[in-house]
Amino acid sequence: MQSLARVTNNISEWSGKLLILVPWAITAVIVLEITLRSILGKPTIWAHETSVMIFGAYSILVGAYALRYRAHVNMDLFYSRLSPRGKAILDVATFPLFLVFCGILLWQGGEFAWRSIELQEISVSFWGPPIWPVKCTIVIGVFLILLQGIGKFVSDFLTTIRKK
Repeated sequence: MQSLARVTNNISEWSGKLLILVPWAITAVIVLEITLRSILGKPTIWAHETSVMIFGAYSILVGAYALRYRAHVNMDLFYSRLSPRGKAILDVATFPLFLVFCGILLWQGGEFAWRSIELQEISVSFWGPPIWPVKCTIVIGVFLILLQGIGKFVSDFLTTIRKK
């Protein structure tokens, strides 16, 4: 069981380290737009939309890495006062809610992405880039979050049954 937790942690670690470069890409696009617009007087038609699409994909894909390091917003009123074992027990007890949440996101996100692929959906802007690849990142991101959540559940479960 510990090896499953290790594998999911490694997948999240790998995806997070890969995604750490994405904000730099967004920054490069924005700096290029500012330079072209302000200095050369030649604005682009694609920079804003590109940066928004990259950020949208980044936001969902980095979720598993955030879960691995417990970086999501938490209601810490009572949780922070619990022992590590108490936190693990609470996390194990709420895991079914996590599964329902991820299941709904996979189901609805999958339908959303599939419709977009079928239609070869493009943006309604003048530039008109394809947006179905960005919508597909919803499914990939939620799948990564689900994997990390399963690994976290295994770790938490082992913590709950471990003797002091």
